Amino acid sequence: MLGAILCFWATATFAQSTYLTISGTVVNQKNEEPIPYASIAITGRSIGTTSNTQGNFVFKVPSAYLQDSLRVSCVGFQSFTQAIATLPKQAIIIRLQPATLLLEEVQVQAQAKSAIDILKEAIAAIPLNYDTASAQLTAFYREAARFEGQPVSFIESVLSVYKSPHNRPETKDGLKIIKGRKKQFDRSKHRLPEFVNLSNGARSSLFSDIPKYYAEKNSILNEKNFKYYDFRLSRLMEDRLTYVIDIIPKKNKPKAYASGKLYIDAQTLAFTQAEFQATQAGLDLDNNRNWFLKKLASMIQKMDFELSGYRVVTTYAAYQNKWYMNNVERDIEGIINSRSRNLKNSRWQVSSSFTVTEVGPKNIPPFTEGNISENENSMISLIGDQYDANFWENYNIQQPTAADTIFEKKTPVQTAPKSGSFTPKPSNRINGFTRGDTLRGKLSPLRSSYDVSFYHLNVKVDPAQQFISGSNTIRFRVVAAMQQMQIDLYANMAIHQILYQGQPLAYSREYDAVFIQLPQLLQPGTQQEIEINYSGKPQVPDFSVPMMGGFLWDKDQEGNPWVQVVCQGSGASLWWPNKDHLSDEPDSMRISVTVPSHLTEISNGRLLGKTPLPDHWTRYDWFVSYPINNYNVTLNIGKYAHLRDTYLSSDTITLDYYYMPYQLEKARQVWKGVKPMLACLEKQYGPYPFPRDGFTLMESLYPMEHQSAVSFGKLPTAEMDTLQLMKLVWHEVSHEWWGNNVSCQDLADMWIHEAFATYSEGFYMQSAFGKYGEAGYQASLLSQVSGKEPILGVYDVNHIHYEIGDMYAKACLMLYTFRHVLHNDTLWSAILRGIQQDFRYKTVTTQDIVRYINTKTRTDYSYFFDQYLKHPSIPTLVIHTTETAQSLVVKYKWIADVTNFRMPIRVTKAKNKFDFIHPTTTWQTKTFPRMTADDFEVDEAQFYVKVIED
Repeated sequence: MLGAILCFWATATFAQSTYLTISGTVVNQKNEEPIPYASIAITGRSIGTTSNTQGNFVFKVPSAYLQDSLRVSCVGFQSFTQAIATLPKQAIIIRLQPATLLLEEVQVQAQAKSAIDILKEAIAAIPLNYDTASAQLTAFYREAARFEGQPVSFIESVLSVYKSPHNRPETKDGLKIIKGRKKQFDRSKHRLPEFVNLSNGARSSLFSDIPKYYAEKNSILNEKNFKYYDFRLSRLMEDRLTYVIDIIPKKNKPKAYASGKLYIDAQTLAFTQAEFQATQAGLDLDNNRNWFLKKLASMIQKMDFELSGYRVVTTYAAYQNKWYMNNVERDIEGIINSRSRNLKNSRWQVSSSFTVTEVGPKNIPPFTEGNISENENSMISLIGDQYDANFWENYNIQQPTAADTIFEKKTPVQTAPKSGSFTPKPSNRINGFTRGDTLRGKLSPLRSSYDVSFYHLNVKVDPAQQFISGSNTIRFRVVAAMQQMQIDLYANMAIHQILYQGQPLAYSREYDAVFIQLPQLLQPGTQQEIEINYSGKPQVPDFSVPMMGGFLWDKDQEGNPWVQVVCQGSGASLWWPNKDHLSDEPDSMRISVTVPSHLTEISNGRLLGKTPLPDHWTRYDWFVSYPINNYNVTLNIGKYAHLRDTYLSSDTITLDYYYMPYQLEKARQVWKGVKPMLACLEKQYGPYPFPRDGFTLMESLYPMEHQSAVSFGKLPTAEMDTLQLMKLVWHEVSHEWWGNNVSCQDLADMWIHEAFATYSEGFYMQSAFGKYGEAGYQASLLSQVSGKEPILGVYDVNHIHYEIGDMYAKACLMLYTFRHVLHNDTLWSAILRGIQQDFRYKTVTTQDIVRYINTKTRTDYSYFFDQYLKHPSIPTLVIHTTETAQSLVVKYKWIADVTNFRMPIRVTKAKNKFDFIHPTTTWQTKTFPRMTADDFEVDEAQFYVKVIED
């Protein structure tokens, strides 16, 4: 580092700026040592900053506050206060007088109180001392990483923070990046891979808000954990009396995860500072809890990472009679070993600062756009390539200890708007649904009166113009007498004519629905056919909106056109006219796609042939001999290379592999895993569902489970992460069973597709990691759960463009939980294979699946699936333990949204030995001989539940 920045007093006119700058250094009056992270603020105002590790600060004061006073404070020192107008107009040195630490036991109201007494009173006072209204904060975040003493990365970011009320810990805080910048240093000198980084460090800093999360399971402030620590009370004389509580882990207490100090204001009983560092037990807990992710990283990056140190200091500042989190300092250390990288016990260190610089308006709603609080990627990746030459502006941010010249100026990249895009529909569960959503999603009489038996889609794709044109012939059986019918095609796509028996039909359009007037009343049981001619520029995807699909128009590495369509969620009618409802699948389908002759086209099913056409065009004809849901119908166009193989199972299945020619070696790494994957999935779910059509796996622009034409996205041009890629391949291929063979009737039940596909990834992890692979994978899903909305969507609206992530991770955790509730893997396997066989080539509902499980298990588990699928919250097991001389008495019950929730769960009935108890929503009591409270555990590794110790 290049030392502290020298800053000067700068008085600006109103025309140029509305603030002035005060700079200086905060030092210890006794020894002239710098005081890091001292608070610099204006008395009675909401703005401030902190000094850096060298004690330096720069504070930008709005002109309106020039008649106020500057206040500098730090725990352990007497505060400094001086009128701003009287401060010298130059860099200043502020010397703080150390406070007196009195070590004797504190006497309160002439009566001795213990540390625990004070601690309990402070916890009880949290609702009085901390805001029970939401507030908008401005904060500054800095993160610096070092490896073997050398800098690796340095980032800074100004953040807007939604701070949820302190009395509602279940309501998550929000984060938005206002601006940010970064510097990444050369990693090649120590061969350190990109993965070694903090996750969202700003988000993690918010979880250091000790008073808000005092009741968390492992919190030192959770009264159930007091038994693991000794508490020692002393007092500190600053501006006013402060209680200091030393927290010391007891010996032989494996759940004593931290040590530290708490500072409590004696007048208000507010927590003013908390200092914690992880014990070896705490480090072991993190290393074990994140075992899977670290093991995954070690296999991918050929290195092992182990957390070896963690320290956090959180301070609070008072404003308008409430205390707010003011600053969070975190220091993290890890040890890296890698034989291939020649690393042995190498130290990786990262320090981060999170400083609240302004308390803004209260009672604000949560962020709905730009919120990164649920994103666990590193701040480096979240900031992206942003650079702002005017980064400092008037934000009060902690000064770096390195010169600002580490940042190189970059020219902002201008991004052109997407071709053919249009504004997506904004409606969602919160805002309600449009009539267009209902027209798409509801099975009205105009749709239920006929059943599609065959489509012939014949389309020409012009990559140069990003334009498609063609026709679709719809063959259908009349179910109820009809003279009008609805088909679907997005409103931006033009219809040229609709033909019935060679004659044009009248039609009208509303939103994306097309209402066709038939020439006479069609009778039930008859076979009919219409042809629709159309053209247009189809919608392009918006990947910022869940499942907002469309056409991807791109080029490969060598400049050749590369085209793909993905339309799950948005629906197939964004690019071809059809009955766009998941309940009606054609029995078979012909797909004819005309493309420029120098390109290859890949669709579903079996390739019937290629037909050269005039002017350098070629038509590819494909035939799908099984039912197929509409969003699975696809086309992929590119300069593809092709390999063919066969897979011997109950049938001989052709395997077709398509890839970019320059990616052959990387593609081979994928192909070699295909046969073992199919063998495993067949063992779990039954025979591959579409043997006549063969199995195609291809490199593509986007991963998608298109029936018998599965794609896994682009192969990387750099070193390939084979493990992550194969996990994705397993997910998409497992959709051949869950989604393509057994399909949901309504998007609201999409969990049937995604939960089981996510569950299938665990089979791959078991094959890759061995015995603990699947269990580790299950544990890794916990951090991916949002818990904001029910897994089940809203029926009859065919709208899925809201937060849908829980149908993957949370629904998969539900499946794992049910498997462990069942406690019979033979039966569980029979259920999965039975669903695939009994609902083969059919569409199903959630009720169908639950009813099937209830029948096969001879037990009504409706309560279980209702809780996990229909409610955002998961079941909570409330535990109350009482130790006696010879045994442990445990009271327990479920808290759930579903009446009479009664899920069995495993607990330790003897030390380290799990067995089932059968809680209900009323209290039950059991006595466990020769056990203590430390011996009692709930099996949260296999059961996705919340546990509260009462």
